[in-house]
Amino acid sequence: MSTIFKTKIVPNLNTASLDASEALSLIHILELMNATDNEAYKAAKITDNAQNITSNFSQRLTEQIYYHPTIYADEKEGLEFIATWLPILEQGCFPDKKSADKLVEFLKFSLGYFQSQAIADTYKNQIFKVLKALVQSESEASLPVARFLIQNVFDIRDYLSSDFLIQNCLKHTILCGSYTVVSPTKEITSFPFKINHDFIEHFYEGDWYQLITIIHQILPVGRVYAPGAYHVLLAWFSTDLAKFYADNLELAFAAHSAIKERLIFGEAESLELLNIKTAEGVYPLITALGAKKWDAGDVLLFNNRDKAIPQVQVDACYLRLIDWLSANGGGNFNSEAFQEYGKHILSDNNIAALPVDSIAFWFEKCHSKSGNSSQIEFYNNLFSGFLSEFKNGKFPVMRLKNEAFQVTGEYVIKEVFKNLNNIGPWLESFKSTGLKDPLNQFIVLSYYDARTSLLDLYSEESRQVLHTYLLDLAYSSRNASENIRKEGLALIVNILASLWGTPANYTRVNEIWAFKSIDSSVTKLCNDFAKEQYLNEKRSLSLKLIQAWYNFLGDYYYSATTEAVWVGEMLQMQGIRSANYFNTVQDDMSFFLDRTVSRLLHFHKKCKSSNNTNDVLSLIATQIETYLSDFLQELNEDKLAKPTVKYLSDYSKNEVFGFSTNTDLLNAIIEFYDFHFKQEPIIESKVVVEQSKPAETTINEVNIDKNYVETVLSNLENYKTTGSCDTQLLAVLDERVSELKTSYKQDDTGLEARFNQALYMALLDKDLAPGTTLETYGNLCRSLFIELVKGSKMASSYALGLKTMANSGAYPEHLKTALLQVMEDLNA
Repeated sequence: MSTIFKTKIVPNLNTASLDASEALSLIHILELMNATDNEAYKAAKITDNAQNITSNFSQRLTEQIYYHPTIYADEKEGLEFIATWLPILEQGCFPDKKSADKLVEFLKFSLGYFQSQAIADTYKNQIFKVLKALVQSESEASLPVARFLIQNVFDIRDYLSSDFLIQNCLKHTILCGSYTVVSPTKEITSFPFKINHDFIEHFYEGDWYQLITIIHQILPVGRVYAPGAYHVLLAWFSTDLAKFYADNLELAFAAHSAIKERLIFGEAESLELLNIKTAEGVYPLITALGAKKWDAGDVLLFNNRDKAIPQVQVDACYLRLIDWLSANGGGNFNSEAFQEYGKHILSDNNIAALPVDSIAFWFEKCHSKSGNSSQIEFYNNLFSGFLSEFKNGKFPVMRLKNEAFQVTGEYVIKEVFKNLNNIGPWLESFKSTGLKDPLNQFIVLSYYDARTSLLDLYSEESRQVLHTYLLDLAYSSRNASENIRKEGLALIVNILASLWGTPANYTRVNEIWAFKSIDSSVTKLCNDFAKEQYLNEKRSLSLKLIQAWYNFLGDYYYSATTEAVWVGEMLQMQGIRSANYFNTVQDDMSFFLDRTVSRLLHFHKKCKSSNNTNDVLSLIATQIETYLSDFLQELNEDKLAKPTVKYLSDYSKNEVFGFSTNTDLLNAIIEFYDFHFKQEPIIESKVVVEQSKPAETTINEVNIDKNYVETVLSNLENYKTTGSCDTQLLAVLDERVSELKTSYKQDDTGLEARFNQALYMALLDKDLAPGTTLETYGNLCRSLFIELVKGSKMASSYALGLKTMANSGAYPEHLKTALLQVMEDLNA
């Protein structure tokens, strides 16, 4: 490689002009280049005759070594000449600015020839080593050579030359590390290859836009699967570049377009630029995504974001993604961008990263009316995190206004549902899918969380609509999974308890109480709710409420204390309170009290007749005695009629089921007896039977006549207003239906038609439906109706009516099924 140096450089050396220090430097160079057999070397040796001198590679010597324009006239020789520089450069002898400028001028001119096959690879590699040494040198040659390389690396007009320089710059790691600038006063300063103010001043005349434009132009350009200009840029990315993008939003958008082209068409990554950040930790190209309307490419970009980006910087991006998915009628759901990237974005995140706006989006896309089953399935799975704490009645934390936000039911109702004034049509649209639908679960969760505010949020009419919706949803839970049924029912009971707890509406209370028949998991919850309503001592007593206590005594007894479980506490705790109520009533209550005493003693007698073999019945008997004792000790003596007192007295002395062991109760009865019979002798009675009281008479002892049927009919027609459903009255007729039919033959007042119609109306009453607390009364009505109507001339008409009503959509599923069963029985 030293041939051209020996033939072109050495003969032109002028040693006569060199001083001793310069001559010494020349000697070192000639020895390094193995060029000692010449006159120049000898002359230099003669000149170098002083002792203790230092080698000096001066400006004069520099030009003699490096500045030879005539050699550059021949491209081949010029390139060979440059290749000879490497050993000299490695010794720290660098060309001056004049020589460097001439070098750059030659390289520009001969760049095409330089990359041709005419130049051997060994020469090419040697020359690029020379260029690297020059760029990284602390000399005047560093900056001009670096400028030459940078200018041509990014010149996309000459793709072949650009790529040639790119590959070799990357191979030899030339445009990285640092470069040097020499000031006019010869002050040497090194600068890193980083895009900052100095870099822009040195290479782009202080114009940031020149470089940014170049970056955007070269991103989509280059060979597929091969390094390109972008990889040269990689070493230069800096916080200053990020800051410039942060301050110039339009340029950030332009960068998006360029990166998208690179990713989509060039199939080359450029994530380092996409995820550059400022010194303050801001990712400008990612945050800029939140400030624009998205297309499919933006979904791709966001999918490739740095996952360590602070949540506050990507909040707006999630909003834009939702906007994009909502656009075009939701058609973007089926796009390749969403299938490949959008799903990953959403699936890869926890709910805490999503904006609250995604709740409304979820409801829009997963409503049954959307008709897109694959979309519904995907979004329901995706947003399942909304219900992760469903069983605990809790909402997740989400994002709102760039902050973590604890979602609340009241917020969802007001800001997401936005239906405070007219919830009927909206809730109706969700009924068909039942509690198994995650949307309905979320609605339940919303109302549960806001349960203490529902009275303020909704009018009476709206609360009734909500009540009906929740009622239907509760019964639909039978079609849901076991977990959802158990968890959902518990929340629904609590919502309805808040909705109707004050003031008490016992029709609704009973509907809620009946949920225990849907799943045993809410039995205690329902019973506790019913107890709170029926035994709430903060509320004033009423005749209807006390009458309900006594009516439920039958359920308590016949279920062996498993139904109406609160009756046991009522018997133990409410005797004094109920007595005080009657003491304050001015009207004559003797008839009601007579019925009360008769009912209590009826069940006491049934319990005592079997209590030797049944501990539960013994318990009930004791509880009844406790109630009677507390009640009678507190009740004014004039409140009971004489026949009632006489009946009590005779009953208390009965050897089988009397109160011989209950001193307090016996004393209370004696006081009543003394008050009413002060001057009459006590008549002992061994057997207590009052035929006039059907409530304590056995079924076979009742006389089925017109008067009895009228009594039962009165109860059927008025139970809603009186609050009393007397199952015992109906039970007698159900057992002796043949006698009832016989009694009809002796009547010409239309009693049969009235009775059958009353039974028919009871069949259609939701309060008596299966699963309600009055189910027993309803079951008796259905049984008796079938026995009386089947085979009659009205059977087909009633059957048709039942079918029509059952299929009208006005009744819950459990009642619809019962009505259709009655129809089938009539037609059988």
